Amino acid sequence: GRALSPAAAAQNAAVAKVLKSGAPAFKPRPWCGVQDRAVKVGNAAVGTGRFKLEPGKPDAFRISPRMDGATADLAIRLVDEMKLGQGAAPDLLSVSLSATDYIGHAVGNEGMEMCIQMAEVDTAIGKLLAHLDARGIDYVVVLSADHGGLDTPERLDEQALPRAVRVDDALLPSALGKVITARTGIAAPQGPLLYADGASGDFYVSRGISADDRTKVVEALAAIARAHPQVAAVYTNAELARTPMPSGNTQDWTILDRVRASFDPARSGDVLILLDRAVTPIPEPMPGAYIATHGSVFDYDRRVPMLFWRKGLPAFEQPAPVETVDIAPTLAALIGIKAADGTWDGRCLDLDGSSANTCAMK
Repeated sequence: GRALSPAAAAQNAAVAKVLKSGAPAFKPRPWCGVQDRAVKVGNAAVGTGRFKLEPGKPDAFRISPRMDGATADLAIRLVDEMKLGQGAAPDLLSVSLSATDYIGHAVGNEGMEMCIQMAEVDTAIGKLLAHLDARGIDYVVVLSADHGGLDTPERLDEQALPRAVRVDDALLPSALGKVITARTGIAAPQGPLLYADGASGDFYVSRGISADDRTKVVEALAAIARAHPQVAAVYTNAELARTPMPSGNTQDWTILDRVRASFDPARSGDVLILLDRAVTPIPEPMPGAYIATHGSVFDYDRRVPMLFWRKGLPAFEQPAPVETVDIAPTLAALIGIKAADGTWDGRCLDLDGSSANTCAMK
């Protein structure tokens, strides 16, 4: 029920104007030339797109660098409208640049499209930081991501990863449900026997059958999945509930540790199916919408970059892994927030490179 601020209204109007008129293709940077190669995916090809925007195509705007450009422009408008960085107390501006995710899903991570996106998101961030510099604002920047990702298997197959494939239709919940019914004679009185978001992850057994039948279905599902060559691991809810929560450095965790850390006995599935490395859980690609994804237990999905920057901050690279939960206590220490041990899930990172570091504040 709240009215949009003038900054948001102005940015929406600017986007609407672009949507109405359309926009020309982006000009790739010279280093993108090596990526300019068509790869057949399904009934189409990806890898050579330049994001020309036809009038009246809002989804094409979203799946393009223009989405991040508009988001950064809104951030700039909000800095001025809200007078951020000009008061006595620190301000926090969180900017979600999501086009990389949309583009990765739609056309993969290694083509001309992603090369253009990487250059354009860099330009968008640079524009925002240049605006803060022009306003004389002292600021700290943190850049990170919520996940990694895997390129489309059709291109990976051409790039020395022949094991990269699409998931077998036999692992879809509808197909598995039919096999289980044929083996056990158990069927849901209405609706499917199994519920899942696809061919991997959490699988839920229909609550329309008895508890004894659910146990039999769980056992059958786990056995069928474990026998499939595309499956890396299978765990039941009961197995995970008995597993202790992992500790120690996450780089040393096993697959079971990684799964247990994300497990909730009340909300997780009756069976968790994990596909093998480089198996994409999309059986039928939809170029321009959904051909690649993320969400596995492997490091290409789990590991993300993390960068802190402030004018005058000594440059260094941390070779040991840190975690995204370390961001909050690090920023808190930088602005002088005192907190008792145990307040944060993560740890404070020493960014100033001195013995009298900000992390000593408690």
